[in-house]
Amino acid sequence: MNLKISLAKKTLIFYSVIGLIISCASFYNLIWGVILHETPTYRIGVFSLFGFIIFPVLLISTYLKNKCLIDKDGVRIGKIKYSFSQYDFFITTRQLAFKDRPLFSIFKKDYFDFVIKETGTNNIVLEKDLDVFQNDIENIKRSFLAGKIKYN
Repeated sequence: MNLKISLAKKTLIFYSVIGLIISCASFYNLIWGVILHETPTYRIGVFSLFGFIIFPVLLISTYLKNKCLIDKDGVRIGKIKYSFSQYDFFITTRQLAFKDRPLFSIFKKDYFDFVIKETGTNNIVLEKDLDVFQNDIENIKRSFLAGKIKYN
């Protein structure tokens, strides 16, 4: 079974919404403020002129760094391939105190991490926050039905 998933899906959605607003505003600021030499109704700053370039690049780079492909041989995160024979995979659950929770998920108590350890030495190779929805975590667990992943 092949599963393609982004490990930072909620972050990508947030960047898409905010990026669309800032990109439109910076494009407006560039056209009317710089090209037509009219005074724009709002001024955000120097970087607002190129927000329509910066935010799509930020969105694409976030997607590429967190793209995960799970297949029968192993897991590929970004450009790095982790095989099932050399690594152990875990999904760990942690609970955060109210003061340590992120602003956008302040009422959420359980947070999940994706941990990859070397089989022989138990060194942690990768520990990544799973910023995905609950059904995506279930899909990840279902794709590892062969016993390749542990859920703590």
